[in-house]
Amino acid sequence: MKLSRKRRRELRSLRGDAQELLDQQRIVLSHAGDVLGQAGRQAKLLSDEHLAPRVDETLEAVRPTVDRGVASARRAANSVRRVTTPLVASALARTIRALDEIESPQAAAQVRSFGERAGYIAPVKKKRKAGGIIALSLGAVAAVGVGYALWQAFRTDDELWVAPEHSSGE
Repeated sequence: MKLSRKRRRELRSLRGDAQELLDQQRIVLSHAGDVLGQAGRQAKLLSDEHLAPRVDETLEAVRPTVDRGVASARRAANSVRRVTTPLVASALARTIRALDEIESPQAAAQVRSFGERAGYIAPVKKKRKAGGIIALSLGAVAAVGVGYALWQAFRTDDELWVAPEHSSGE
């Protein structure tokens, strides 16, 4: 399709007008961004000057009430713990004894470990076996023997360690 000269001139003029309008819109949007940035800064400054002190005052006014509520909840939890701990501990001990009687050592060990982790049952103290004590004492005797042998080897009154005196003039 071929356009007349007049149409081409009108289209070029329209294209120029559209480009000019687009450039103007870019400038307006740039100014709008600057205004929004300044408005955000002013809102932050106003918030810091007026809103933050009010929030702080409100928090300070509410803090004693919250602290009393937390302390009350802790006291209630401690009193419940004091009342229920002996009951739970005796129930766990009975369960462990029953599991030991029916010869279920794995289940008894699991219940015992739960009771120890929760603090209801004191952990079973491991007994020292004779083999460990004998090995420990043999190790100590061996260490003393090695120390004595080193002491004997490096004594200062030993003739091998004392260097003979040489006279320099002879």
